[in-house]
Amino acid sequence: MESISRTRIILKKLEIPHEKDAVFELTPWELVLLRLTGISFLYLLQDVHGDPGASLASGLGFPIINRYVWGLYGNFFPLLMRIMLSFVWYGTQTWFGGQSVKVVIAAIWPSFLTMKNTLPTSASMETNDFIATMIFWLVSLPLLAIPPEYYKVPLRYATLSITVTAFAMFIWALAKEGGGGPLLSDPTRFMGLDNGITTQIANISAGILNQSDYTRFARKPGDQIMSQIICVPIMSILTALVGVICTSCAAGFYPDEELLWQPYDLLIAIQTHGGNGARAATFFAGCAFVISQWGINISGNGVSGGIDLSGLFPKYINIRRGAFLTACAGLAINPWKLVNTANTFITVLSSFAVFLGPATGLMVTDYVVIRRRKLRLSHLYNPSRDSIYWYTSGINLRAVIAWINGVWPLMPGFIAAVRGETTSEGWMHTYDLAWLFGFFVSGATYVILCRIWPIKGLGEIDEEDVFGTFEEISSVGHGHGVGVPASGQSDDGSKDVDEVVSDEAVPSFEYKSWDTKA
Repeated sequence: MESISRTRIILKKLEIPHEKDAVFELTPWELVLLRLTGISFLYLLQDVHGDPGASLASGLGFPIINRYVWGLYGNFFPLLMRIMLSFVWYGTQTWFGGQSVKVVIAAIWPSFLTMKNTLPTSASMETNDFIATMIFWLVSLPLLAIPPEYYKVPLRYATLSITVTAFAMFIWALAKEGGGGPLLSDPTRFMGLDNGITTQIANISAGILNQSDYTRFARKPGDQIMSQIICVPIMSILTALVGVICTSCAAGFYPDEELLWQPYDLLIAIQTHGGNGARAATFFAGCAFVISQWGINISGNGVSGGIDLSGLFPKYINIRRGAFLTACAGLAINPWKLVNTANTFITVLSSFAVFLGPATGLMVTDYVVIRRRKLRLSHLYNPSRDSIYWYTSGINLRAVIAWINGVWPLMPGFIAAVRGETTSEGWMHTYDLAWLFGFFVSGATYVILCRIWPIKGLGEIDEEDVFGTFEEISSVGHGHGVGVPASGQSDDGSKDVDEVVSDEAVPSFEYKSWDTKA
């Protein structure tokens, strides 16, 4: 067999700017270094961007945050981008979860792996893949009905189970191979540094964009900081380290297999080459990965998509209905084709960092630099010219111009990637830095425009607690509503909230909205 001399990093994340078959020629240790470099910036930014959701008693979610950046009507544009990504990612993670279900079923009935395939080649999957994926998707549906405030305990056990499983696989792989494997001992050239660092950031670019959808559920300001700045980066580094070493070890003791970067591929290989004991081990490991995928997909994609859809159509869709719609759309896009087929569509989706980086740059600079973290909450729910966030016919043209300025330099490289062509080295290098370039260029452009063309109402805040959220937080906890009044009056009893808030414009994010119309 030809010696394994290079680590192939096949990037499956749909926000990452890459070609379907792109290969970064990096050693495993360089990969871990890139992971560390990327997340050092990533999670600091994530904490800053999630601050509006956690620090304000109203618990602002992504659909509301966009209003003070893009305008009361302009916010629909980034909202639609994020909804589309929720659809794509829900489907993709459903496929990954289905592969984990396949491991579990095959551990009980080994013949499941070799069952007759009745699907054509154009389906991009086999019959056993389809059965496992549908099982995962169907079991996910009732879990989507659970309100997010009840996720803490089950996700805690899911985290514990997958952590134990990952380290058990890590120790087993090292012991079986007797070392770190051939990939660690066969260095390669250091290439793709800029693209690699960008990859680590763009890897979670969609999650950064709507970070407030998660931080708004914090019990009090600051609760999210520990996990975002300390826990998540540490676990990200350990995950990269465990994954790289397990893959390297597998390349040593399963030399006839391709590089097994996906955990479920490694577990299938263990089943194939092992005995009854291996089947038992892979069953429990597969269960841990299935539970982990449920936690990732339901909270990160299902509920996120539900929140964004309820912000887009508040009169007809609440979070639960939006989550179910996200699940249906995720299956309808045929995620198995996205993952297993090289085509223009997957390249377009993979390049979404081109559009998300500039949008995130706008939101961060507007909140931190321009507004100094001061917002007038009542005006976010006032869809009229009286609102300081009305701008020009409900659209903040400064944000539009700044976003375009961060996107257009990336388009030559983006178009070349979509067409499978090449362009000048300068355009391609700019495209390799897609997320970072767009973030800083759009952010800087927005600051300049706001200096030249000042925004009205900067520094304004509500003189009274219009929605009663600052009192409610002390008794029922943070995050129980995004600007949803605790009663029909303001705290001095002088103003009916209905005079300030339009039912048509305000999505109900109260937990009771899970069961009722928004």
